[in-house]
Amino acid sequence: MQILHELTEYVTHLKIVILNIFKARHLRSDMVIKDKFTFRRGGHDDLKKIVALHNSLYPRPFLDWLLMLYRYKASELISVATDENGEIVAYDLFMFEPSEMKSDVLHELYVGVAPSYQDQGIAGSLRKYSASCYDNGCLSGLSTLAPFSNVKALRSAQKAGYAITKASAKPAAYYLFRYLKKSR
Repeated sequence: MQILHELTEYVTHLKIVILNIFKARHLRSDMVIKDKFTFRRGGHDDLKKIVALHNSLYPRPFLDWLLMLYRYKASELISVATDENGEIVAYDLFMFEPSEMKSDVLHELYVGVAPSYQDQGIAGSLRKYSASCYDNGCLSGLSTLAPFSNVKALRSAQKAGYAITKASAKPAAYYLFRYLKKSR
């Protein structure tokens, strides 16, 4: 029974990866913003550093099926902030959730900021940068979740233009949405 469950889960995740690969084509504008930090699209070469940072920030390790997706579509679904030495200090990961895919809504899955760079507004700035990259008429909006217990995540999303639209039961979180200009 355990093997059947694992196989079903694998097939489900593989379907999500394949749908994302096809849906995530020419999604974002290619822009780089240099300020105190450099904000740019992520790339395949950034994955090792992103995974290491993610695993140091979150109790759950980076999921294998997400790694598979980002190997193929990092440049369309990841934004990063780098310091003056080019080291990744923050990341913003996106994917299409199956329930939102038909509405052309891209879901912000994780935002992570290295501990020594937290409380400097980087998460909000990175979220604003990501939203401006996606605001080119391809998508109707961006969604994300902010756990009820994580006020910093909620405030950072709100500063980036997301608004609470409802509450989610699993996980217990606010569901936030940011409208984009949809032209197609």
